[in-house]
Amino acid sequence: MIEITGLTKRYGDFTAVDNVSLSIPDGQFTVLLGPSGSGKTTVLRMLNRMVTPTSGEVRINGKDTAAEKPEQLRRSMGYVIQNTGLFPNMTVRRNVATVPRLLGWDRARTRARVDEMLSIVGLDPDTYAEKLPSQLSGGEAQRVGVARALAADPPILLMDEPFGAVDPITRDRLQLEMKRLQRQLKKTVVFVTHDIDEATLLSDKIALLRGGVLQQYAAPEELWKQPANEFVRDFFGESFGLRIMVRHGLSEITLEPVGEGIDGLPRVGIEATLKEALAELIDKRAERIVVVDGGREVGTVSFTTLMCALGQEDRS
Repeated sequence: MIEITGLTKRYGDFTAVDNVSLSIPDGQFTVLLGPSGSGKTTVLRMLNRMVTPTSGEVRINGKDTAAEKPEQLRRSMGYVIQNTGLFPNMTVRRNVATVPRLLGWDRARTRARVDEMLSIVGLDPDTYAEKLPSQLSGGEAQRVGVARALAADPPILLMDEPFGAVDPITRDRLQLEMKRLQRQLKKTVVFVTHDIDEATLLSDKIALLRGGVLQQYAAPEELWKQPANEFVRDFFGESFGLRIMVRHGLSEITLEPVGEGIDGLPRVGIEATLKEALAELIDKRAERIVVVDGGREVGTVSFTTLMCALGQEDRS
């Protein structure tokens, strides 16, 4: 559990973060979101004391982080930044092994952990372990950065716009990989972004900041249905409901019966998101589509079905 209470950071007369308080349960993926200058990166860096708060406190599992040595605190947290921060003169293996070496792990344990982490992020150790960062693509380097952050198995992972410097296609793939990793590893993640789609896809909860002030801290569905103020409503915009469709799958909703007259209708897998199903309806100009599970027809969905499912109050 991360408990942030009255966190404030001032630089002279300028207040970068103003009295921010929120609680982050173990295993939750929290996104710090907001426009440029909103204070989201400053909040993140106060969690591992790369920035010292002017006032307020951060407690992790009840322990005040101000009482710990900064280097020890940072070794207990993974940290991923936009441009990976890989050491250019070190191989991928040595980069990923950075924190385990600092913690005094033996060579065999470190090597096994590096291989495990590279495999988890989708990089074959035999292919990538001895490469230098200059030999990697942007997406590969970012995966190595994530592997390095996870190498010592920290309970908390801090990520500062980690996918912001890669191309859109690679970014989409990395986001899906991050979502898969979170389901598998169940880390407590604090993730900074200014991208609404990224925040909506990845988050359990979003902390929306403006001018250093926390505007609302809630799940995307609550931010959409119950915005705390006009800024929250305007920031997410009128299309926020459509963005939220990517968070929910056809397997979660009540499908219409298969019925008659389905020959020639488009088909989509039960694993598809509501957004993917809507795209298929629009692309095929169909009134409904057939949902299949392992080749078996399990129901159909129409535009009305999708809109009703999205609007259900118990989904927030």
